[in-house]
Amino acid sequence: MINLFPPGILGIDVPRCDCDQCIRGVEATSPSTRTSASRVPGLVVDHFGERMRTGKYGHRLTRSTYALPNKTPSSYDNRSNYSPRQWETDGWVYEDEDHTRYSDAFCAQQRDEALINFDLNMEFFSQIPPADFEAALTKMLQKNKQLRPVSDLKDWTGDGGLYVMVFDEYRQVYVGQSGNIRARIKKHWSGTKAFDRLLCGSPEESVLSIDSFRCLDTTRIFAARTTRVDVLERRILSTLPKEYVLNRVNGGRPDGLRLMLLGLETNRRRLLPECLPSIET
Repeated sequence: MINLFPPGILGIDVPRCDCDQCIRGVEATSPSTRTSASRVPGLVVDHFGERMRTGKYGHRLTRSTYALPNKTPSSYDNRSNYSPRQWETDGWVYEDEDHTRYSDAFCAQQRDEALINFDLNMEFFSQIPPADFEAALTKMLQKNKQLRPVSDLKDWTGDGGLYVMVFDEYRQVYVGQSGNIRARIKKHWSGTKAFDRLLCGSPEESVLSIDSFRCLDTTRIFAARTTRVDVLERRILSTLPKEYVLNRVNGGRPDGLRLMLLGLETNRRRLLPECLPSIET
């Protein structure tokens, strides 16, 4: 186990995964230039006590496997909700009259914009000083001592509560809640964001989805067994600068009026080169 903090800073040993893949990385390349080393068919890695088999997206986030076109919409429009003119206006997006398959033109545009957003996010991450990120993470953990470091996800089988995934290469964290922490984290690793939902806003402001990152991108995990997940999640997110957080919306379950106004809570970033992060910790 690797201790990332000086002795006594938290009063606990804070582990980061020390598997060969995490220590070595993938030839120390960036996600934009990384080769297919982590996408060998059938390759199995041990990570936080889990044996993860590679799929078509590999074990690490790469540009070459990001935004792979998918013509199947993640949800379907009800034609009765549109006027004939509105339905026809959106016709270019689809290749069929019933709007059940995306067109080549839409897929090409969506992929181009998603890759622009990917590149802008990578540039954004590269500007974050690792020491500043570490200091902010340390401060958050000191204020939320119920969060404990996770070394083996099997210890959390069936346990509900809150979890924090750390992505040291990108200086980012994700805060989530689940009734089964082990299963939820594995779902992040094995799933992927729908092609038509990669962008949350414009390419110049969309935060990369947590489900775009792969298992070996996760270098540390913290978790707490608690029933007050909404309160803890909001407190953690209020402690961390937004520049370090992958959550696209604020913490807590949306319901009632908040559900109606959820779009106003969406976290967005200024990703243009002249708007790179100036972060106070």
